[in-house]
Amino acid sequence: MKISIIGSGAMGSLFGGMLSRAGHEVVLYDVFREHVEAIRHDGLAIEQAGYSEVLTCRPSATTDPADTRDSDVLIVFVKSTATEAVAAQFAPLAGPGTIALTLQNGLGNEAILRKHFGAERTAAGVTSQGATFLGPGRIRHAGKGPTHLGMASGSHRRLVALATALAQAGFETHVEADVAGLVWSKLVINVGINALTALVGRENGRLLDLEETRSLMADLVAEAVAVAKARGIALSYADPFATVCEVAKKTGANRSSMLQDFDRGRATEIDFINGAIVREAAALGIPVPVNAAVTRLVKALDRFHAEKQGT
Repeated sequence: MKISIIGSGAMGSLFGGMLSRAGHEVVLYDVFREHVEAIRHDGLAIEQAGYSEVLTCRPSATTDPADTRDSDVLIVFVKSTATEAVAAQFAPLAGPGTIALTLQNGLGNEAILRKHFGAERTAAGVTSQGATFLGPGRIRHAGKGPTHLGMASGSHRRLVALATALAQAGFETHVEADVAGLVWSKLVINVGINALTALVGRENGRLLDLEETRSLMADLVAEAVAVAKARGIALSYADPFATVCEVAKKTGANRSSMLQDFDRGRATEIDFINGAIVREAAALGIPVPVNAAVTRLVKALDRFHAEKQGT
C-alpha cells in the first residue's frame, strides 16, 4: 500500500513517520523545503513525550506533488485554509481507486475533498493523537488517543486495509459508519481547546488549571453541543464537557495546532472550528456569543500577525 501524506507538519509527520517505521511505503509531501531536506538527510526524529526515547523514521520526503502519483491513500493534513487548493492540485494525480482521507481539524474539509475526488473516493476521520513541530526533521509525539475513520459513501470495507496499517503503526484505529458524528464530535473538542490555548499561550493541559479557562471551555462546548443537537448530529460521547477535559488532560503537554500557528505567526483555522459553529448557529437562529467573541479575537490576532509580517 502506497500512502502519501499531504501536509507533513507535526501531525502529518507523526502519522507518516510511524507508518513508515511499521514497514509501509510512505511519501511525505510538504512545501517546507528545509523540513523535507532534513528528513531526506537524517530521517525524521520523533520524540516521545515523557520519555527520553527518540524514534528515527525514514519515510520518503518530497516537495514534488508528482511523487504521490497513484497512491492508494492520500491523507490530507494541510491547514483547512489550504484544502481547496491541494484537493484541486492532487486529484489529477490520484488513481481510480485512490482514497482521499481528511484527518484535519474543523468542519468543511470532507465536502471540499468530495467535490474533487467524488464521494466514493472520499473518507473522513478524526484522531486524538497530538504532535508538536520542533523544527526541520523533528517532532514530538505529545499525546495519544483513538483514531476513527469512515467513508463519505459506499462500503467502509475499503478502509480496512488502511485501518490495519495504522494499527500496525501503533495507532488505535476504528472504522465507523457515521462520518458526520465523528467530525462533529472532534469539532466540539477542538472548539473547547484550540482557540483558548492560542489566546492564553499555554499547552492543552493548562486550560484545566484555572477556573476562568475551565468556565470558558464549558461555555464554548455547551454552545457547540446545542448547535449539533439542532442539526440532528449524534455525538460519540455522553458527556461532552467531561470528554473535552479528558482530552485536554491526555494531551496536556501538547501545544495545539492553533497555538503553534500563533507561535509561527501563521493564519489559523478559526473559520473551520469556532467560526464554523458561528456560521452553523446563524443558519439555525441559535445564539453562540462565546464562540462568536472567541472567533473575533482570534481573527483580530490573525490580522495583527499578518500586518507584522508585512502581508
